[in-house]
Amino acid sequence: MRKILVATHGKFAAGIQETLKFIVGEDCKVEVLNAYVSEAFDMKQEAERYINALAEDDELIVAADLFGGSVANTFTEYVPTGKVHILTGVNVPMLLELSDLINSECSTEELIQSAQQTAQEGIVYVNKVLYENMNSEEDDL
Repeated sequence: MRKILVATHGKFAAGIQETLKFIVGEDCKVEVLNAYVSEAFDMKQEAERYINALAEDDELIVAADLFGGSVANTFTEYVPTGKVHILTGVNVPMLLELSDLINSECSTEELIQSAQQTAQEGIVYVNKVLYENMNSEEDDL
């Protein structure tokens, strides 16, 4: 079974989970890890807790905030097991795609590639789009 873990510095993970629940409802199947929110927080220990909770046939997709950040870096130790996949730059479109396709027949790599593309397409400079649309409408006149 595939599992999704949103792991971020601070409380960003909890906030993004709250947004997902608002959009898709309470049955949102995304777990969260809010890193470094207390002085006693141990990133390695928390990562191990998630890894040790995986069943033999489970895969964990970690959607982290920053490439090269301590949260994503800690999980990279587990990539060679073949059970952990890390995707950074987490955003709502990415998570909607992941949660929508999590139980699909596609491979995990295909799922992640689709989520990555959706995440990138979700980044839009709205001012530019509006400006281009206004110019297009003027050209049509």
